[in-house]
Amino acid sequence: MARTIKVTTFLSLGDNKYEATGTLNDRTFLARTIQYQGQPIFKVQETDAEGTVGHLRMRDSGFSRGDRISLARYLKKVRIGEIQLTEDLTALSVKELRSRCKEAGLRGYHKRGVRKDDLVNMLSQAS
Repeated sequence: MARTIKVTTFLSLGDNKYEATGTLNDRTFLARTIQYQGQPIFKVQETDAEGTVGHLRMRDSGFSRGDRISLARYLKKVRIGEIQLTEDLTALSVKELRSRCKEAGLRGYHKRGVRKDDLVNMLSQAS
């Protein structure tokens, strides 16, 4: 079964630790790394019956073994740079898009008649 994984945030917490959030087949996930044989590996974090967030055993988890393996493999590829995460620029406001254009050194983003989709196009072509 093909799984659809969409990562919304991927953070480096320093000291070779990472945290990622997103969706796996339209179910939200939180994954954090642990050290295993000197390498960081991703573990899905879930809320247990007491309300604490942590790694659950397979029988208590809402994710199947295949889901966990697919997610860990995908996040490892993101961590080592094989997969580049693309940001959804359409979710940003016009003000945020204009500040991104300024940071990128683009021109013409404040002209009259420049719409949001024009700004998104300018930024996507610049990267």
